[in-house]
Amino acid sequence: MKREKSCGTIPFTIINGRVHYLMIRVRGVCGFPKGHVEGDETETETALRETWEETSIRPTILPRFKRTLTYTMGGGVRKTVVYFLGQYVNQTPHSNPGFEHFDYLLLPFEEAYTALSFASMKSVLVEANAHICQTVHF
Repeated sequence: MKREKSCGTIPFTIINGRVHYLMIRVRGVCGFPKGHVEGDETETETALRETWEETSIRPTILPRFKRTLTYTMGGGVRKTVVYFLGQYVNQTPHSNPGFEHFDYLLLPFEEAYTALSFASMKSVLVEANAHICQTVHF
């Protein structure tokens, strides 16, 4: 069975005392920035690079939050995706020349939860939101 590994972030910022999540949407599918590990990159390096390539955001990775999803894609490919929490301040998402173009959504938790396309990501978002509420001062 062929295997693939990607890493990404769940980017968030605080707006008027509320956590807002930066999501990307392409072809009607809504999720968080992620992409394939290149060369000898660490998981964190991949997550930060992919977030920048897809959103132009350079978040700070929060410690003690890492979630891994594994699922089977079409063609029997076994995919593993590792997500980190990434906080950013005073940055505006936009497409970077030479990289993919996405629609960007900046939503509070409840709306982000509803917008996500996959149940597994909804579960990760619930865990991420609980972690933020326990560890981030705002």
